[in-house]
Amino acid sequence: MKLNPPLRDWQGRRAWLIGASSGIGRATAAALHARGAQVIVSARSSDALNAFVALHPGSTALAFDTAEPAQVQAAAAQVLAGGAPDLVCYCAGYYRDMRATDFDLTVMLRHEQINYNGALHVLAAVLPAMLAAAQTGRPGHVSLISSVAGFRGLAPPRPPSSTWPRRCTWTCTTWAWA
Repeated sequence: MKLNPPLRDWQGRRAWLIGASSGIGRATAAALHARGAQVIVSARSSDALNAFVALHPGSTALAFDTAEPAQVQAAAAQVLAGGAPDLVCYCAGYYRDMRATDFDLTVMLRHEQINYNGALHVLAAVLPAMLAAAQTGRPGHVSLISSVAGFRGLAPPRPPSSTWPRRCTWTCTTWAWA
């Protein structure tokens, strides 16, 4: 089996999207649900997740904070109780604009806790089960989504303009196991 085989048929597949209360995560969850996937949506905001579930019958909401390792472990255990998912997509992100003159260590550490450490905690929680499933012929995918801020700092927030889509880029890393 080739590495990272394309998944064209989502019918009956399980997808866990973390950071699915808004933006790319929510849009991806909606698209996968429309294609027949059993979608599990996670984020800190249970209200936003419950609103998603109300609009997408058969999906499941699982609220937790990726900055809290115990919460990550508990959420992963709930997801893995149904078997290894076919996709784990980490879209959780945190960003607060800050100038050097207003440096706040607590806020900066929150960036690291969610944007980086949270992803590592999710990987540690799901990879063993996903690798075991791959050994039985059910390879899964892991997708980590981050913003351009990973390459350079973001400019202060501005109102959207006609050039905004050209300035906004996203990176995505996907792994799959044979």
